[in-house]
Amino acid sequence: MKKFFIIFLSFFSITLSAQRQVISLGGQWNFQLDKDSIGWQSFMKGLPAPRQVNVPHTWNVKDGTEDYWGIAWYERNVSIPAEWKGQQIRLQFEAVYRDAIVYVNGKEAGRNIGSGYTSFSFDITKLLKYGSDNRITVSVSNKPSEYAFPFLTHFDWPNDGGIIRPVSLVITGKPSIRYAHVKTSDINFDNGTAKATLYMKTWEPDVEKAQFTLTFSECKSKKVILSKQLELSAENGVFTTPIDFQDIKPWHFDTPNLYTLQVDIAVKGKVTDTYNTRFGFRKVELKGHQLFLNDEPVRLPGIEYMPGSYPAYGMAEPQEIMSQAVDLMKGLNCVITRFHWQQDSRILDMMDEKGILVQEEIPWWQAPGNLTPEQEELAKKQIDAMIERDYNRPCIFSWGISNEMYYNTDRDIYHRLIADAKSWNSNCFVTVVSNDIFNRLKNDESLLADIPTWNEYIGTWHGKSSEELPGLLKLVNDSALQGRPLLITENGLCEPYFTGGDTRRISEMTYHYDQWAKNDFIMGCIYFCLNDYRSKNGQTGVGRYKHWDCGLTDMWFGKKTSYDVYRGLASPVYFEYVQQSAKGTEADVSIVVKNDLPSYILRNYKLVYETNSGTMEELSLPVLKPGDKFKATIHNINSNRKQKIRVIRSTGETAAEY
Repeated sequence: MKKFFIIFLSFFSITLSAQRQVISLGGQWNFQLDKDSIGWQSFMKGLPAPRQVNVPHTWNVKDGTEDYWGIAWYERNVSIPAEWKGQQIRLQFEAVYRDAIVYVNGKEAGRNIGSGYTSFSFDITKLLKYGSDNRITVSVSNKPSEYAFPFLTHFDWPNDGGIIRPVSLVITGKPSIRYAHVKTSDINFDNGTAKATLYMKTWEPDVEKAQFTLTFSECKSKKVILSKQLELSAENGVFTTPIDFQDIKPWHFDTPNLYTLQVDIAVKGKVTDTYNTRFGFRKVELKGHQLFLNDEPVRLPGIEYMPGSYPAYGMAEPQEIMSQAVDLMKGLNCVITRFHWQQDSRILDMMDEKGILVQEEIPWWQAPGNLTPEQEELAKKQIDAMIERDYNRPCIFSWGISNEMYYNTDRDIYHRLIADAKSWNSNCFVTVVSNDIFNRLKNDESLLADIPTWNEYIGTWHGKSSEELPGLLKLVNDSALQGRPLLITENGLCEPYFTGGDTRRISEMTYHYDQWAKNDFIMGCIYFCLNDYRSKNGQTGVGRYKHWDCGLTDMWFGKKTSYDVYRGLASPVYFEYVQQSAKGTEADVSIVVKNDLPSYILRNYKLVYETNSGTMEELSLPVLKPGDKFKATIHNINSNRKQKIRVIRSTGETAAEY
């Protein structure tokens, strides 16, 4: 993103009026498959034989249509009040998988082709009949396509077609805000100051000058930390201004502090739109072979979640399923993850709130090996849509360009796509995920980006035995990394292709994790995966239940024994000893902060235990650095039953228990 000039004028008065309204169009829609490809001429008259479904929706988890790859139609009527005339109205889709053509009152409003996981919207102001009902019709196809990411059938998750995420109407005046991006910089974590640059763009490209009121607040307390009024001129369609902050609270996976920016845009003193976005103050950087978060070196354990796997909902999973998944991830002591495709904004909201760092990727996986100009343009479009929407999220630490591409990709394509992601000037890395760095070494494509990566499956998909791993780690470090860090982006046991069940999963997991921990150039690891996941390629189950057994839980989040094992590996602390007194009412406790993987400073953690009276006692722990020990004597413990002592994270989850 380019830098832009600003014009400061004296403060002015602004007249408030009705601003942005967001009206959900979720719930009941008419739905019909188009197995014979009857198409537009028939369905524009109204769906001939519809049934009602609830949007978000996918037909691929419904009896009889689980294996249908083709065209389907959605339709609903929306009443548009007469008083909305003169406003700007956009029809917003969070995602439609995959090829969508949208009609309003029988006229095409727009189309979104080849991108099933990105949000999009259309200005439908001129297509509406005000003071009347209006018909919205959406044609959706999940047929394999060469002009799509994922490409043809080269993906290992469900091909769930439909309006899979929320739909809404967004009503504003003109001009209206398309985005407001907060680029933080120069964060001083000692005195709580920070500088930022604010980039704002309107939906109307011809707006050259406007008045803005900016209000920055703490999310939880609603306390306003900064407010200012400006008149700005745009350059290349973008308004920009510097911002200085005082007394900020940083975002960290253990202290996920969030802030809200409200932007009121006005012309001639009249507010035409009010836009809200969340952001956080956090800093990620690489120094040598170490990752630094907020100026502190860290080594982080993680887990990947495969959405769309709960059989009742598929890719149209509701918020409560997302919440269960995020709670399970944080309950594992995992603070880093990645996704193979762009995610629902609601689950990323939870990552921001719970404190989990995320690598979000476009779904260019294993094919095509090279890109036509049209495919490269689509990849760029997906990267831009992903970054534009999620720019402000403190949970996002990296944008992923591709996953497990092989040897025939033109490296200039990588250079161009990486440059495009970096042109947004975000506070994130750019990453290319590799599964072959141990073979390609210094020629590996992941080295073109910020963080070298490795989907490390030595002993299963690659190599003859896990015992080859120590030598290969040394080879990768010496011949490929040469002082750079390495992120383990996948490792796990994929059943039934590989046999051995959860017993083998635990054995492989602990061995690999131990090897990663021993090598301090490994900045983190992301185990694959949280859940047994639905996939068109799965070798267990049929229909909506077709899946891979790769998880620490089943598809319904039932925990396997391996869940608790990985939770212990990923814990930042362990109990060195607990020694009860002869009377049994006191105990000496010693806990140790790990100094390998994970490795990070602990703040605001607690020791919690049950007293003789049945109440829970809390002991606040001091700030503890990697390698530190903490010893204490706890009193009045319950001596009549087995004592459970827990270390609680600052975010409320149990980090370790005795």
